[in-house]
Amino acid sequence: MQITVPDYYQKFSCSGAQCEDTCCSGWWDINIDRDTYQKYQHSENPTLAPLFKIALSKNTQPDADDKNNFGMMQMRPGGECHFLQADKLCAIHKHMGAQALSDTCRLYPRYLNQFGSQRENSLGISCPEAARLILFNPQTMQFTTIAPDPAIDGKLFTSYRFPLQSIGDPRQVEILNDFRAVIIAILQFRAVSLGARMMLLGFLMEDAEKIVFAEKFTHASELLPTLQSYVDMLADPARLQAQFDQIDPDIPHKLDVVKRLMDGALSRRASPRFKECLLAATEGLESKTGIATPVLYAQNHTAFYRPFFQDKEYIFENYLVNQVITRLFPFTRGSYLDLYRELVGSLSVIQVLLVGIAAQNQGLNEALVLKLFQTFARNSNHNHSYLEQLIAALPAEEQTGYVNVMWMLKDSAL
Repeated sequence: MQITVPDYYQKFSCSGAQCEDTCCSGWWDINIDRDTYQKYQHSENPTLAPLFKIALSKNTQPDADDKNNFGMMQMRPGGECHFLQADKLCAIHKHMGAQALSDTCRLYPRYLNQFGSQRENSLGISCPEAARLILFNPQTMQFTTIAPDPAIDGKLFTSYRFPLQSIGDPRQVEILNDFRAVIIAILQFRAVSLGARMMLLGFLMEDAEKIVFAEKFTHASELLPTLQSYVDMLADPARLQAQFDQIDPDIPHKLDVVKRLMDGALSRRASPRFKECLLAATEGLESKTGIATPVLYAQNHTAFYRPFFQDKEYIFENYLVNQVITRLFPFTRGSYLDLYRELVGSLSVIQVLLVGIAAQNQGLNEALVLKLFQTFARNSNHNHSYLEQLIAALPAEEQTGYVNVMWMLKDSAL
């Protein structure tokens, strides 16, 4: 069976000891599959065996299963893996070989998803090397198929699956895959601004949710007229942009939401690199001259943020498209609108932090942008309290649906 991958996938190679933010450190929850757990438990290697006794434990979490997350790897108090050597390489790999690594360590930063009968592989941007490949390509992300790699695809490991229990009805899965294609087409529609694209995606999510979650919904084909109508909307970009331009920004509210997240969920268990980003953003966003914070934000946006991003909106586009494909958006959990709000919220948090970082550094460059995107992904994608607090900060309202987050899409008052 061929595997669908984005065009960057085969270009990835782990940078090993040269990585600026090793995945072997940072208070991750490292799941250990049952086979690897048993292998480590019975190891007689004189260097590794004592460390396995300290680091390895049975997974007692409610969602633990008997195969993929049977055990857990405990980190050192400072967040480093017990097996991370002084040369920033893995002691298990050195003494036992790559085949001895757990599924989690062997596969990261890959997402191995199943959509119907189709296998789909991609990369997450919490890895710096993957983030470079994903974010900084100015061309629209394309997709291709490749043959399975036995070292990666040989085990029945799945990051996300839809449907959960089977490959589903092929015809309905095909239509839902068309739904995903329309989502990506909207996000990559460069004839309008990124904000206008996200606005249109919000319209689509609301209309699709009304259909799919209706009591009388019976078949995915009911989505087809709606999907076609959104494809047709792309024929009039001027109208879409004008509609977005009419949305009123609310920079004070946006800054308040982000500050609460920075003070709360985002700062908990933050890696040293992410703490550096938060500190720089905080200092850049704070007014030291008595100027009102929203006014200062608008000035910094114009002076330091916009010069870098005025011709690099594709960075945000690539981030959003990658979130869609790695998470099988919008099918993996919760309502379509909750997942949309989460996407809008995370995008807005990144934008605000980047404005603060830009102000603190009197401008932006690729290294600063990469550092923020990568560390934010590493902190938020594995931080359930962040997602919960984000959704709580952007509650749904029956009367307005997604509209109550549209102001978040305005990244300046200008």
